[in-house]
Amino acid sequence: MLPKPANARRASGESGFRRKTKTRERVLSAATRILRSEGYARLTMERVASESGVAKTTLYRRWPTKAALCMELYLDVAGRELRDPNTGDVASDLKHIAHTVVRLQTRTVAGQAFAGLIAEAQLNPDTRAAFLAEFAHRRREVTRTVLKRAIQRGQLRSDTDIDLVIDALGGAVTFRLLQGHAPLTTKFADALVTLVLSGCRVATAPRKENC
Repeated sequence: MLPKPANARRASGESGFRRKTKTRERVLSAATRILRSEGYARLTMERVASESGVAKTTLYRRWPTKAALCMELYLDVAGRELRDPNTGDVASDLKHIAHTVVRLQTRTVAGQAFAGLIAEAQLNPDTRAAFLAEFAHRRREVTRTVLKRAIQRGQLRSDTDIDLVIDALGGAVTFRLLQGHAPLTTKFADALVTLVLSGCRVATAPRKENC
């Protein structure tokens, strides 16, 4: 059999890419509908396959578990929203990020996906390993970039524990999301950033008054 011409192979590859893209969109849309209407507990791979019209074999080949599917759903939404604002001021940068996270967690399906992933990670060792290795790492990248830049600019102390700052910010937001004991708002986010930064800003020398 003669090999296909280059243009035919290219057309075939593009067609395959479009099919994969449409499949992904249908699956994520179906998962979003189920999460919004019934929550993480009622989300099953069988329902996603049925409502998306995608074969279960195809679904499981790309997303072996519903946790893997929800990770991609969260990262898909967060990837469109979370950006490095680079305003020139570390407090403004972190508040911008915190506002975005609050919006993601309270006004989009990402919040439901995230809460479900947290719960599942405590019960399933495989999910926990994937959660820590990929999901948590990628979720911290933007804040890490902001903090490293602030240290280089002299806005934060050189000995600032970047991971501790990220944990303090993200942990407080996640606690409010899961506990529900108080509203998760931008006002809370601003106060949190101010509190955390108070422990790692570069000290300024007191001004001398003229005699």
